[in-house]
Amino acid sequence: MFRRLTILILLTLSLTNVSAQPKQQVELFCGADLYYADVNYIRLYNVLLNLTPGVKYHMGHDWQLAAMAELPIINEGYGQRFDMIRLSLAAISKQIHFSNARQHFKISAGLFGSERYGADFRWMYPVNSWLMLNARLGLVRDWALGFDMHSNSECEFGSDWHSLALLGGSLWIDPWHTELRATGGRYLGKDKGVEFEAFRHFNHCSIGLFFQLHESTSSIYRKKSHTESGGFRLVVMLPPYKKSNEKVVFRPASNFNMSYYAQSGDETMQSYFTDPEENSRTNAIDVPWGTGNFEENKPAVEE
Repeated sequence: MFRRLTILILLTLSLTNVSAQPKQQVELFCGADLYYADVNYIRLYNVLLNLTPGVKYHMGHDWQLAAMAELPIINEGYGQRFDMIRLSLAAISKQIHFSNARQHFKISAGLFGSERYGADFRWMYPVNSWLMLNARLGLVRDWALGFDMHSNSECEFGSDWHSLALLGGSLWIDPWHTELRATGGRYLGKDKGVEFEAFRHFNHCSIGLFFQLHESTSSIYRKKSHTESGGFRLVVMLPPYKKSNEKVVFRPASNFNMSYYAQSGDETMQSYFTDPEENSRTNAIDVPWGTGNFEENKPAVEE
C-alpha cells in the first residue's frame, strides 16, 4: 500500500512545471556533528564526534536528491554501534509553489534523519509579511544501516509505523528581525505537546530560546517526571553565503547548529529531518518570508 502511494505521488509530481527549463546542480559538502553529555562518573563528558559528508543533486523543477553519511572520529562513552560508518540520510523531495495563492508544499520520501524512513508532507502559507502558517504530516518506520572495519554491521528496517502531525505559526517582527513561533501536535512517540520559540536573527547567525509543554515524562537528569522542558538553539551560517550557479559545487556544510535541552526525556516530542542541512534558521521550503528573504537562503537564480 505504501509503495503504491509513493509511486502515485511521484508520478503526479513529475507532471508539474513541465514547461520550465530545469537547472541541474550537484553540491558536495562536509560538516561535523558533536554530541556530549555529562552523565558519566568515570569521565567529565561522554563525547561523540562524526564527520558528515553529504551530497545534494538538484534535478530541476524543484526536485532534489540528498544523501549523507556519518564517519566516527571520536567515541568516548556512546557505545560500540556508534563506532560504525553509517548512512544517515538518503531522500528525494519535491517542492510545489503556487505563488499567486501563496501556497507552498514539500513532499519527501526515503531514509530520513534520526533513523526514520517513510514519507513526509509540509505546507507553508505566508499570509502576509508578518504572519506565516505551516503544517507537517509524516508516516515513518525505524531504520539503521552501518558497518565497521571489524566485520560488525547493522541493517534494520522496522515494521511498526509512527505518525507525526504538527500545526504551527510564525510572527515576524521586521524592525528587530525577530521571529516568534508556536508549534504543536502529535509526535512520533504518540505523545502530544506544544513548543514556543523566540528567535533573534542577525547577519548569518540566529539565537533562540524555546519552551516545551508536553505529556508527563522523565529524563536521565531527573527521576521525577515533569511536563515542561526548555533550552536554547544557536545557528551560524557558514560561507560561502551566496548560492552558486556552478553545475558542481564543493563547500563546507551550510551551517553550524547547536542545541541545549534542559530536563528533556529521550522520548519527548521526537521528530526527524528530511534534508541533511535542515536547521532552525532556514525555512524548510523555499518561501520568500522571514529569513527566506536573506541572501544566504535564496535559491540560485535559474538560467
